[in-house]
Amino acid sequence: MAAELKEHEPMVAKVGRVIRRQKREVAESAFQFLYIEILQHLTVYHNGDRKIIHQKMEDMGLHIGSRLAERYTGQLLRMTEQLDIIKFVCKEFWIEIFHKQADKLQTNYLGIYVLHDYKFSWLTRLSHTQAELQEAQAVVSFASGIIRGALKNLGMHAKVTCDIVQIPRCTFTIQDSSTLPSGKSAKKS
Repeated sequence: MAAELKEHEPMVAKVGRVIRRQKREVAESAFQFLYIEILQHLTVYHNGDRKIIHQKMEDMGLHIGSRLAERYTGQLLRMTEQLDIIKFVCKEFWIEIFHKQADKLQTNYLGIYVLHDYKFSWLTRLSHTQAELQEAQAVVSFASGIIRGALKNLGMHAKVTCDIVQIPRCTFTIQDSSTLPSGKSAKKS
């Protein structure tokens, strides 16, 4: 009987420092459909005000990122060094969320980090039209929120911004709140 129960438990494989559960995942297309529906709802509800829509998307991402970071780091030792937190986000967390590592990490060692993703998976299906660029801005607002939420959960309050170089290439800039000029602190939520 005990052997039968173990057969049905999800397999656990250790990859890097994150324990990944090998179980069914929601298809990427289902996520994109849900995301488009949320975006359309916010557009109608807020009369197309892009600034409010991007803020709402980032806020949703913040809560989701915090929960995901808690889930993925539950059995790890607490990271205390800022660079260790950023490396975790670039490698393990990025793989879990975006299905690949960030392509490049740059830092000035003064609290500013730039993550480059040359083929950001959430932007690969978008074309280069103006309408698609506006949708891409909402997509990266959500992704920026996810990253900011994960960082906050790991103990690093930061401002996260994203620039779309050319669809699907983008750069995320992470600035530690202690290095921000006074009056421009990262949002506390």
